[in-house]
Amino acid sequence: MTAVVLIARVLGDKSFGIPSLGCAISLLVLVDPFQAIDPGFALSVLATAGILLLPPFLNSKLERYIKIPWILDSIVIPVSATIFCFPVIILLSNQFSLATIPANILVAPVIAPITVLGFIAAILAPIAGSFSHFIILIITPFSSWIVLICKQMNKFSVITFNQSGIFSAVFLLLAILFLTKKRIVAISIFILLILQLLVGPLAWPGSAWQIANCDVGQGDGMVVNLGNGSGLVIDTGPDLIKMDRCLHQLKIKNIPLLVLTHFHADHVGGVASVIKDRNIGEVWISNNFQPEQAYESVNNLLSGIKVKTVKAGDNYVFPANDLKIKVLWPKAIAQDFQSLPGDGSEINNSSIALLIKTRQLSLFTAGDIEPPVQELISNSGDLVPVDVLKVSHHGSNYQYLPMLDLLKPKVALISVGARNKYGHPSPDLIAQLKRRQISVWRTDQSGGLALASPNKIRVTGKEWWQIRWG
Repeated sequence: MTAVVLIARVLGDKSFGIPSLGCAISLLVLVDPFQAIDPGFALSVLATAGILLLPPFLNSKLERYIKIPWILDSIVIPVSATIFCFPVIILLSNQFSLATIPANILVAPVIAPITVLGFIAAILAPIAGSFSHFIILIITPFSSWIVLICKQMNKFSVITFNQSGIFSAVFLLLAILFLTKKRIVAISIFILLILQLLVGPLAWPGSAWQIANCDVGQGDGMVVNLGNGSGLVIDTGPDLIKMDRCLHQLKIKNIPLLVLTHFHADHVGGVASVIKDRNIGEVWISNNFQPEQAYESVNNLLSGIKVKTVKAGDNYVFPANDLKIKVLWPKAIAQDFQSLPGDGSEINNSSIALLIKTRQLSLFTAGDIEPPVQELISNSGDLVPVDVLKVSHHGSNYQYLPMLDLLKPKVALISVGARNKYGHPSPDLIAQLKRRQISVWRTDQSGGLALASPNKIRVTGKEWWQIRWG
């Protein structure tokens, strides 16, 4: 597609572009019919069409303000591509990045050299491998520039279109504005976008969420989506309000399995409100019934509900959702960790550790286990790479780092309260996670976290400008 644009611009023949694009589309679909249903192919076609059709119109509007041709082109071309791709981007992701146009402007100058030199390198590879490699070395800085821009721009906010009515209205008004140039239409679009920004935070967790890490402050509370208002719940946070509110947001009415990793208050403080007015199938608890007062309180609340003390090797299967859970810890016989460093290590190190697999994601979560148990689990041979890691003990510095290398998570979730007195999460741990190219998400910074996939994360946000897909 890029070649079509480059040839059309070199020839300066406006009549060449669209017919050539049509031929390119036809040939590609004939060679690979599945391109017709590939979103990437659709975006490529639309971007090319935009670059071929819109620049004359945009140039006529901007050339009075921008006199330098190459600067004008670097703005007009990405804007043209973005306008044409806009409807499909929204339909695919329900969001539009505020950094899209600036990012495209910044990478536009290197697209042509990458395309031309890359094409030459591909042709020469079979007959002149060394020269082809030399050309690729020339291209590498340009490609690195694109990667750098993408990483930096990913930090910017997006506008989420969770209400199809608002998106439809914006798109219709944009079309009217293009045809009529009415100022009132532009004002209407601005108002609708502001409304969308205000409504966006209320749309958490998004329709395709698989795992949600609730914002419960300095505590833990996680939900795995089982569909139809059902969810696996792991811990309930420190109080009666936050976890219950999160479950309402997630529309969870049925909890086939509730896991209480251990009996510290920041993990079981919300049990009463979580089980109230919800159908609870079974509750898993650790074999360490300390602190005694917390255990007795929870045990009384769970009267009439099936409670199971689990051990390493136990399994749970939810066939309707292809959910599989394997218990990796605790051992059947409680271990004595009182003498080891950590925060309340005997209770923390009795936390239930789970390996969870759904159709879309895999997760490792283990309450507040500390290095001694993390090392034992790492040496057990049971660990496998996962998509998501719920970082143990709110991101404290008590971590066995080789476990990270075994799990190889793409995403690390840290459930932690803002400005907590413990200094969680540890800056050293954050640095270790990032050094391993693990995407780190924290509830103290981003609020509730909902994952549809490792690279599709929605946050409730502490403020509206943090609402984004990462």
